[in-house]
Amino acid sequence: MLLFDTPLARDAVTLEERERFHRVVLAEDTLVLLPSDKLQEGTRLRLTLRYEDGSTPREASFLLVVTPGHFDAQVEIVSASPSVRDEPSKTAQLQGELLRLREENARLRAEKGPTGLTGLLAAGLIDEQGLLGDTLGRDLPTAPSILSHDIQAQAFRSISRVAVAIVLTSAGGHSPWTASRATLTDAMGRRARELRVWQSKPLTQGDTEVLLVLETEASSRELQGTYTLELRDEKDSRALILRPVRFPRM
Repeated sequence: MLLFDTPLARDAVTLEERERFHRVVLAEDTLVLLPSDKLQEGTRLRLTLRYEDGSTPREASFLLVVTPGHFDAQVEIVSASPSVRDEPSKTAQLQGELLRLREENARLRAEKGPTGLTGLLAAGLIDEQGLLGDTLGRDLPTAPSILSHDIQAQAFRSISRVAVAIVLTSAGGHSPWTASRATLTDAMGRRARELRVWQSKPLTQGDTEVLLVLETEASSRELQGTYTLELRDEKDSRALILRPVRFPRM
């Protein structure tokens, strides 16, 4: 379901391979799409909609990508005119840049400080409870992928961070693969957190021990449920979906 803040024109939908959808319903400011089983993983379809005459912008274009195991049930599209959105956009950019600089500053400080357990203690990342770890379920991954079903994965938690460490084993038949983006979604399909990605080397055919570490900040009260982990490469052309992911509780 796509919700717009500007009324759409009648008969304004142009959708590639429309016959592969059970329903395409257009209301005044809402578009509902119900795909069929004919859509295969990796399929990309262009969607274009026109707004009512006199609106700015005049149209909106989307690229629909079929990804099994994850979907956004509702997407809100904000199409305010440039004069209305310029200032909020600039503010958001400045806030994003400030956050990036703070994270970079913290990283540089950590790099210049002590390493090992001394570094973790000095940075306040662990206390007397140390670092808690738990082995994830043996049913990973749950979707057809380039990974062997012998995947090894562990979840960790400190007082201010969580991490997932995965030993990747290639199932063969694929080009070199490197994760560039990792997202956690909760049981309702809502994005819970983006994770920083570090991979020891690209995964190629025949590799059996490629280490992938995903990390994000989280207090002991956050990320307490069961999550789905989605990994994507730089081209956004292949997704690896792992579930269930649970972090230890302190």
